[in-house]
Amino acid sequence: MNPKIGVQLIAAFMILSMILSSVAYFIGSDDSSEEDDNQPYINNPQTEYFNVGGKQVFHSFNSIADGLQMSNPQTFEAQFLDVEYIESTAQEPWNEQLPLNLTTVYVRNKVEVDNLYMTSSKQIYFSQDLNNEFLLLSTMTPKIVSFEYIGLPSSDNQYLLLSRLDTTGTNVMGDPTIFTPTRESAEAVISIIESFAVPPTAYDTFSPVLNYSDDYSEFQVVKSQAGFADLYYLGLHRNDDGSFTRTTIYYYPSAESAAHISELALSGSERGFSQYDVTTEEDILKVVLTGEFSLVTGEDIE
Repeated sequence: MNPKIGVQLIAAFMILSMILSSVAYFIGSDDSSEEDDNQPYINNPQTEYFNVGGKQVFHSFNSIADGLQMSNPQTFEAQFLDVEYIESTAQEPWNEQLPLNLTTVYVRNKVEVDNLYMTSSKQIYFSQDLNNEFLLLSTMTPKIVSFEYIGLPSSDNQYLLLSRLDTTGTNVMGDPTIFTPTRESAEAVISIIESFAVPPTAYDTFSPVLNYSDDYSEFQVVKSQAGFADLYYLGLHRNDDGSFTRTTIYYYPSAESAAHISELALSGSERGFSQYDVTTEEDILKVVLTGEFSLVTGEDIE
């Protein structure tokens, strides 16, 4: 046989062998991966990029509206905090200085969520519903799983539910990461984000005020049955000059609150506000005011 042809045949055989070996490797890896994902197991703390099995959450997460779109319709209060923006524009976490009579909710702080994951939070959303269930959504950096858990597949067999061993609660990792008190409540969030049809959510509950809200506030709150209105929205934004703009929106405000707010607006400029706009449209009362932090956060909301 021609030596040159023999060399060519050997080379072709070696290349074919390499290709077949690679194909066999990938087929074997896929099978074992599927088996692992379908079996409950206890895993040690992870240090890599969300190194967990299953599909990871991917949902828009830039405002309170995004969080409400992942929440059930029984939600009665929620808050959103863009920690990353606040830290990049202010020397101190001003969100931790907000009074309760302004926010009407207990404000979650960054340290609480950081300690839950042993990482640095970027955006945080927290809501509560009428069934005493809560939903915590957050993004973080670096993306690590630093806690021990028991992993179980979701009912649709797409996600891995992490039942935490260090605290009661269930995580589903992703952007944002889900944390709920029970596996059932985590499954309910997955059902919302995976629904082909548009399901009823907390966004529908608060749409009357969200339709008039701003999309730039790094701190946002919504609350139903606030006492002075059927629905209440609060947005706070730090401007480039260091002043703050506060947006409050009321759905069916009480007559007393509406009258008091209109009275306050008459002397707004005299008391140091650079902006004090009050707008009424059907059942909506919207107030936008700008001034120093102490002025904006100290002004009555009702």
